[in-house]
Amino acid sequence: MTIRTLLLFAVILSFNACGIFRVHHKEELIDFRTNRIPDHSLKLNGYYYAELEREPNVLDSVQAEKIKYLSVFFIYKDGFVVNIRGIDGLTKYYCAENKTFENTYQSAHEAIELMLEAQHAEDRKIKRSCSFEPNDIGNKGLVQIDENNIKIQSYSIERQKPGQDSFNSAYLYEMNGVIKSDSSFVIESETAYRTNEESSENTVFRFRQTAQKPNVENYFLNNTNRFK
Repeated sequence: MTIRTLLLFAVILSFNACGIFRVHHKEELIDFRTNRIPDHSLKLNGYYYAELEREPNVLDSVQAEKIKYLSVFFIYKDGFVVNIRGIDGLTKYYCAENKTFENTYQSAHEAIELMLEAQHAEDRKIKRSCSFEPNDIGNKGLVQIDENNIKIQSYSIERQKPGQDSFNSAYLYEMNGVIKSDSSFVIESETAYRTNEESSENTVFRFRQTAQKPNVENYFLNNTNRFK
């Protein structure tokens, strides 16, 4: 058996084990080619965050009834959005190693600030690892504003067949809500397109100004062929 045949066989096995990566629900996407955030609708020089709580798990290093964490959206003028989920004040993040460890929202905000600083680190390894994965569709999405209504779509990387393959699919989630001011909005519902399930919510997102944002270009505009 030749080396070329062996390599081809290995590639086939890899595809069978992991599956070809797929992006689902393209037909439901906001039109990213024409979409823009209207002037004066929302402040964009920072991020929007919701203060949430979850049950502790075995990986948490502190005893607490509830772990405080943040859900964060960085929104850009062209309608692109970067979603950072589940940031708490207790986890030791590679891109925020020098933070204080407290079960507080302020400590979680500190982690986000350090992550933003790390993307410009002098150390090339840190800079590369903390670059918010510009070529990965995971946690990237789009925002559409129509008068006082806001729609936020983002992709989550999941298994096509739970328990049987790798994380080889991007599934779309959509939040809909109402803008309350240029620095806050309320999410009223969320739709999981994979299961076609809709849940009711009442989650308030508030604005926090930052000196910088993730230095990431619009994934959708940079990969238009993938969404034809």
